[in-house]
Amino acid sequence: MRKLMIAVTAVAGLTMVTGCKKDDVQSQREDVAEARQEAAQETAEARQDESKELASAQENANEDIAEARQDANDKIAGANEEVRDEEKDLAEAQANRNEDLAEDTAAGGSGMAGTTSAAAATTVNGRVLSKSGDTLTLVDSTNKELKIKTNDKTAMLDNSRKAVKLDDIEEGSQVRASYVMDGKDMVARDVTLVAPVKKLDK
Repeated sequence: MRKLMIAVTAVAGLTMVTGCKKDDVQSQREDVAEARQEAAQETAEARQDESKELASAQENANEDIAEARQDANDKIAGANEEVRDEEKDLAEAQANRNEDLAEDTAAGGSGMAGTTSAAAATTVNGRVLSKSGDTLTLVDSTNKELKIKTNDKTAMLDNSRKAVKLDDIEEGSQVRASYVMDGKDMVARDVTLVAPVKKLDK
């Protein structure tokens, strides 16, 4: 009888141990399942946050691109407007100049001198090679020949700023001429007799 009771107790203990082990395994399985569920949820949330951030970044990038394009278009439009204004001013200036030239021509050419007087003058130093009518042929320091025309508006002076005549300027004299271009002609504003030809005493 005692042996039977010991055997029953042993079986009961073994059953309890087996039941405990089953409970531990079940608990671990539940923990694993719960951990997997939490991991899946966190992964889903992380992906959702990432998608939102990417969408926000793309939206910001699109806005920046749109703003940059707008700024570039504004600058281009401004530059084109400035070009149009400059072209308009140039056209007006050309038209005014043509009108002035037409008026000068209608006035009998009197405006020609006015046009040349407004131009920038060029000064040259040279030796008189020859005279022909109202034209002086000079040779400058580079041995370049220049044909300088004079008219009734050309100031003829000597070094002391006294008036002289074209006849007083002889071949071989050193002169300084200030001229402007009238078409292809060099028209003198003034001619200064720097060094007249020295005449030998007979």
